[in-house]
Amino acid sequence: MNNKNFDTCASFHINNGAFYGRLIRLNNVINEIIAKHNYPQTVNGIIAECTALAALLASTIKYDGLFTLQTKSDGPVGMVVVDVSSEGKIRACAEYDEDRINAAKALRKTQNEHEETPHFLGHGYLAFTVDQGGPDKLYQGIVDIQGKTLSECAMRYFKQSEQIDTFIKLFLHEPQTPEGQWFSAGILLQKLPFAGGKINKTTDINEDWNEAVVFMDSLQADEVFNAELTGQELLHRLYHAHKLEVEQTKDYSFACRCNREKLQAVLSSISPEELDSLIENGRITAECHFCGEKYSFEKGELIKQ
Repeated sequence: MNNKNFDTCASFHINNGAFYGRLIRLNNVINEIIAKHNYPQTVNGIIAECTALAALLASTIKYDGLFTLQTKSDGPVGMVVVDVSSEGKIRACAEYDEDRINAAKALRKTQNEHEETPHFLGHGYLAFTVDQGGPDKLYQGIVDIQGKTLSECAMRYFKQSEQIDTFIKLFLHEPQTPEGQWFSAGILLQKLPFAGGKINKTTDINEDWNEAVVFMDSLQADEVFNAELTGQELLHRLYHAHKLEVEQTKDYSFACRCNREKLQAVLSSISPEELDSLIENGRITAECHFCGEKYSFEKGELIKQ
């Protein structure tokens, strides 16, 4: 499937610029990421949802480099990493224990029902990193994983660290057949500071905010994943009476940043004795966790002269 209404981000303002938001809808990106791995269905769903959240948060930041969402926790899915480049290139991977995933499902006794991501992550943290190259251009925000849903965890970060009124809603469509397609999506709304702009300060901003959140929360998955609707049409359905302005869209695609030269440089920093421990059948082989690409070297290629 290749639909121009997916793998995009729509940026919008409402209420005379008092609130701004982003709408992300992903399809091909998710399916390409999942196809690079052989993860259980549960992990695929977590990857899909985390990727939507990563793209959503990255879209709110002006950066030239890499935005990374990472979870680290003690649950059955111990780590998830999603990279979103400033050019819209996305990759993702996860670490998990399938036996513990099955045990967690049995514990909740919710067979054939979608379990929310935090149930499988367990206790730990959710980190957001913006890397623009160099230690003075690195920013990181961290929040502990608390909440029934992944969106609640992210909103908790904004409440604690950024102190910006933020509402986030994530959506996931899981295929019902092996040939089916994955979809994920997210919508975010934030309250802007009063400084400048066209905001009418005499209005009850809190009342307007509450109304805007109610409208956003009314958005349903069958609308979000309707392939016939553009992002602008979805937003018009929600906010046509709220002085909606849709400003721009951004496209996303899968891409991995691994290459032979980078890996060779990393392996060349290892001592000859450590390299010996990695040799199998006369060669040293490494596999990218993000895309599954395999690289093979002779020891002589890795020893610095």
